[in-house]
Amino acid sequence: MAVFGKYQVYYGKIKSELETIKDNFGYTNLSKAFAHWYLANYIKIDEQDIAETIIDGTGDNGIDAITVDKDSMTLYQFKFPDKEKNIEKAIDEKTVLKLFNGYKKLTSQRKPRIANDNFLDFREVIKKENIFNYTIEFVVFNNSFSQPAEDALENEISEIKETTGNQIKYKVIQQKNICDIYDRMQKKSRIDITMAYKKLDTSYNLGENVKSAVGFLSACELIEACNEQMDVIFDENIRLYEGDNEVNTGIYNTAVGEDSNKFFFYHNGIVMICDNCKNSTGNQTLVLEGASVVNGCQTINSLKKAYDDGKLKEDVYLQFRIIETTDFDLRAKITEYLNSQTKIKDSYFLANNPFIRSLQLDLEENGYFMERLVNEYEYKYALNKIKQYDKKHILKLEKVIQIYAAFYCNEYAARAKRGKGELFDKKIVEVLVSGIDAKKVIHAYEWYEKLSVVLTLYRKCRRSSSLKMDFFDYIDVWVEENDYEEEMNKYIFLNTGDLVVLNAIANLEKKCSYTNEDEYIIEAIGLTKKAVETSAMLPSQATKNNAVFLEIQRDINS
Repeated sequence: MAVFGKYQVYYGKIKSELETIKDNFGYTNLSKAFAHWYLANYIKIDEQDIAETIIDGTGDNGIDAITVDKDSMTLYQFKFPDKEKNIEKAIDEKTVLKLFNGYKKLTSQRKPRIANDNFLDFREVIKKENIFNYTIEFVVFNNSFSQPAEDALENEISEIKETTGNQIKYKVIQQKNICDIYDRMQKKSRIDITMAYKKLDTSYNLGENVKSAVGFLSACELIEACNEQMDVIFDENIRLYEGDNEVNTGIYNTAVGEDSNKFFFYHNGIVMICDNCKNSTGNQTLVLEGASVVNGCQTINSLKKAYDDGKLKEDVYLQFRIIETTDFDLRAKITEYLNSQTKIKDSYFLANNPFIRSLQLDLEENGYFMERLVNEYEYKYALNKIKQYDKKHILKLEKVIQIYAAFYCNEYAARAKRGKGELFDKKIVEVLVSGIDAKKVIHAYEWYEKLSVVLTLYRKCRRSSSLKMDFFDYIDVWVEENDYEEEMNKYIFLNTGDLVVLNAIANLEKKCSYTNEDEYIIEAIGLTKKAVETSAMLPSQATKNNAVFLEIQRDINS
């Protein structure tokens, strides 16, 4: 009889999403779609950047994706079984060696004989930037590594350290971790709680991922900390408030009566669970990130009733327990057994800029929500502070500035692609946002969305195992079947060319009056193709090069 448990259920749910991604983006297998899913939902990379992160197809040298964060580079390999029965198979030695072989070719002084454009692009990053830290990351929906695979992993790391002095870190994301990511995606009401306490002591810990503390605090401090978020603080609770039953009336009466100072002894406390707990011992304040009350709903609501009635005594104290973990399995079991009831980017310093505050309000009036702060939409929507927006109408501040610069500011357009972090230099960003408004942002964003559809069409056709002429039909180019691959490769710059083509569209709009919007995109692609071919650079380099942007701008203006 086939085994059917938790991982089989999650496999089916995730596979369904991967099939959609595979179809929408033209990936050749589920593992490539899995890479897209993971990068989008866990690493939080947007669609066009994912295309540059994934080292797709022939010439990837065993590396599926690469991310760079300052002086650190992470190399990924993704494995998602094509059949449910294969999820219990162990990762083999070949998989491990394949990724380490890719690392060696990526960092070698000698250029590999076979390498695709994205692979070569990251080799250039290593040559130009100081990369001090490398991490090998296996993301697999499998249960374990075989012993030969583990041996190979240790041997390769030791060999690299002996020959180069580099200490390679490695990370394994397996079934359990993938299921936690999926659970986190479904949990929308993530909130933070800040509260003062009277006493707090470290309690029972299980390694780094499960910690706990026990203490006591003022009932008034607790209610004031939770008051604005009462609708979501019990998100992981089995039971919500049950009204004025005998138990709850007893809690209320103690909190407002003569025995209020004995509340700690008469009634149970509360249990709160969180992703992360920060303790400021100097002023005895806790910050609980991703917090939820999993035991004590009746207590808190009874105390809140007393607080709202103006009768809650100042001398009411209660016990509380904090459990800190990101393990969703454990969180669920804790809730069940108690039977009760997560890097701010540099760009976010702009959050309080008056132009940005005004822009956010104007965009809301036009049907868009722009997140000034990380996860602001989910946070406010969970508290019923804002209406629901569809995904395409939720904008990230960093992406807004990047697209705006590429579309309206020729002098910063290449910089927006080459190193978007440079846009947030204080002097530059002040110039950028001084003229920004909702109308301009929406216009540029709508063009970017239209262009993204065409770029996705190109990638889908290029990945297809059969001749797929949809892209050539769109740009109105006749291609013989024998020339299909050669002609398709002439447009490979589109893999990284989103912003250079967008900038060309913006400049064409100033000079031309086409009757059909597609004509702007087709003309912009043609101009970009010409500039890339004459640049004598790798396409991935050309699409970030200021001289190429200038050449296209000159062609249009002439």
